[in-house]
Amino acid sequence: MQLLLIIIGGICSALFLYRSWHKNTEGIKLSDGTSETPDALNGMIEMQEYFFSEIQKGKKAVKFMHLFYQQDIMMIQSIFQSNGIPYKIENNHLPSVLTGYCVYGFNHADFYILRENYDEALNIVKEYAERKKSFENSKNPAKKIGDLITIITAAGYIPDKDETSGIVIFKPED
Repeated sequence: MQLLLIIIGGICSALFLYRSWHKNTEGIKLSDGTSETPDALNGMIEMQEYFFSEIQKGKKAVKFMHLFYQQDIMMIQSIFQSNGIPYKIENNHLPSVLTGYCVYGFNHADFYILRENYDEALNIVKEYAERKKSFENSKNPAKKIGDLITIITAAGYIPDKDETSGIVIFKPED
């Protein structure tokens, strides 16, 4: 009797897993009812490719900023993509591999943009930094004590990911 229950349970589990697998092979369903297939994504423009095509047409690129945290890179990259600002990122992998000090030339990613998009990109990054500042945790006593111990022991200071010290913006050369 127990063997029969185990077999029936196994068959039910297998059918359930098969149905779940079959639904997942149809693609991800988007909120508008379409599925995420290559056809649905054809209209999406890759901003780095667009950046290079605009440079080849003769537009000027400028070094826009350094970012020291992977989370900032992903968020700003997504915001630029949604606002149609072409960009190029160098050393995108370094902040995730070499976390720690924000040392110039050591562990940052470089963002390049077109000169014509500088003002719009600057406003976007300023707004992002302001929102990031609004979510910073207030200095509680435990945090202050921890900072004091860090200073006394001469240990390395690693800024929190909520701090905006990991965003360095360059002025454009005229």
